[in-house]
Amino acid sequence: MSADRLLSLSQAARMAGVTRKILQKHISCGDLSTFEGYLRMSDLRTIYPEVCGDRSGMIEKVRRIQDAAALKKSVDRIKDDPQHLAHELHRAGLEIARLQKEVESYKQLAAVTEERLVEMQEQCQSKEATMLSTLIGWHMNQMKIRQPH
Repeated sequence: MSADRLLSLSQAARMAGVTRKILQKHISCGDLSTFEGYLRMSDLRTIYPEVCGDRSGMIEKVRRIQDAAALKKSVDRIKDDPQHLAHELHRAGLEIARLQKEVESYKQLAAVTEERLVEMQEQCQSKEATMLSTLIGWHMNQMKIRQPH
């Protein structure tokens, strides 16, 4: 790898283990010079002698890819395990039952709300009764829209 290799500011920052902002301060102070927005590797090494071309981020990327692949492999193994699948199926069934109860509770709430609105409408003056009638109609329409077909 050439000592005068051109690096983007992001690459140089990763290699040096610093932020781009820090490198920009070095540039503005005159400690580092740029060439069309790029830094020379040799210039970067004058301030950060420990910089190694191998720390360009590729090693970290490869390590992350390897870790992700290992995790996927272990997840795939778990998915192929019949006991695990049975457990997940049971857990999903329990969650479906809980959600069904919750939906039924909301349906009951909507029905009671509609009943109370009708009761209020019967006790109101003409103007308020008309407004409540509109609200009841809207409510009934919304409930109808949400019913499974």
